[in-house]
Amino acid sequence: MNPRLSRLSIPAVLLLWGVLILYFCLSGRIVSYLHPSFQWFAFASGVILTLLAAAVFLLPDGHCCDSHGSHALGLPSLAMLVVPILATTSISQDHFSASTVLNRRVLEHIEDLPAFTPPLDPPLPQHDGTVGEGTMMDPSLYLQTNTEGQILAETVDLMYAATDETMRSDFDGREVEVVGQLMPARTGSPDNNRFHLVRLFVMCCAADARPAGIIVQTNESLNFAEMDWVKVSGTATFPVENGRHKAVLHANRIIETEPPRESFIY
Repeated sequence: MNPRLSRLSIPAVLLLWGVLILYFCLSGRIVSYLHPSFQWFAFASGVILTLLAAAVFLLPDGHCCDSHGSHALGLPSLAMLVVPILATTSISQDHFSASTVLNRRVLEHIEDLPAFTPPLDPPLPQHDGTVGEGTMMDPSLYLQTNTEGQILAETVDLMYAATDETMRSDFDGREVEVVGQLMPARTGSPDNNRFHLVRLFVMCCAADARPAGIIVQTNESLNFAEMDWVKVSGTATFPVENGRHKAVLHANRIIETEPPRESFIY
């Protein structure tokens, strides 16, 4: 390798990694890969790598060298550090495919999500031994609604409600609006009138994403492709199927919609 180019190999690799990490952060692509809690750490690492590149570049000869006095990376090492990140940046997609969702299996029960914790105990009884309405919070204080009065919910909200009786009473029989990605129901739809409405649930990053879905039941003929983003309005129900409450949304309206800025839920 040319001595001058060899001298620049280490700062060039540091700069490449730093710039690409900053590109993902500043372009907004980072939201498709990393939980918001960790995105500032990614940004900081990009800044640090860029500053390190400048520092190494400005060091005089004889510093930051290996046992042979060389500042260089060999071609195999250079390729191992550069080729994977360039290939990943160029071919990676900012969304999951239907096959990935199928391979990871749509989870219909909140207990199957890795972050699940059992619901809190119900309110304690009052002095007369009853649990009065005064001990319960008014659902209107924490449930948001749209202009039509429908509760704005996420798939995991309804999944949690299927587990918790108190939360279930907030949704059961009420009109809700939920946004998600459409996936055909491979099982549990004998009349072929059900599909999964899915959101990817993430604890840390895209690598641990799990499809969290509810059942949508409709008599409409659907003209949507797998993984299309749709907005579903309908009545929330929680029938017992196979011995467990399950969230089933009886749809009144299904329309295509733009994906949210953050496709994951946390």
